[in-house]
Amino acid sequence: MAIEDIPSTMLAAQVIEFHRPYKIHRVPTPNTLAPHDILLKTAVASLCHTDSMVQAGIMGTPVPCIASHEGTGTVVATGSAVTDFKEGNRVMAGLPRNRCGHCAECVGDETYRQYCRNISGHVGVTLDGCFAEYVVVDARESCRIPDKCS
Repeated sequence: MAIEDIPSTMLAAQVIEFHRPYKIHRVPTPNTLAPHDILLKTAVASLCHTDSMVQAGIMGTPVPCIASHEGTGTVVATGSAVTDFKEGNRVMAGLPRNRCGHCAECVGDETYRQYCRNISGHVGVTLDGCFAEYVVVDARESCRIPDKCS
């Protein structure tokens, strides 16, 4: 499916105000991808303590935002540099998005890569997340769900 064939709007649960319930709105569907991005049609997204911290304004999240960094979905479009995923693959979304790959955190121990100083952001924390019909994630931070897993 070409990105142009994906609906122009989608439903998303957003934090509009801190310390208030999520609101479901129709918002624009992501329509541009960086080279290592994949666009997922969300299948499942879960709520965790990080989402509570986002909702409380603790994480420095700009509002409005779409929360949840814990999601799975099916690949519907890929960025120009993506080679490990193709349309139709089921994927578990990764949290970091577009690390630089050159700073001390990126070239050091894997534990610290999410702290890249030049990162675009974190899905569901500083970037829109999985509480939506579609989400953009970094292919390098995501993993394929085997077909034998339900």
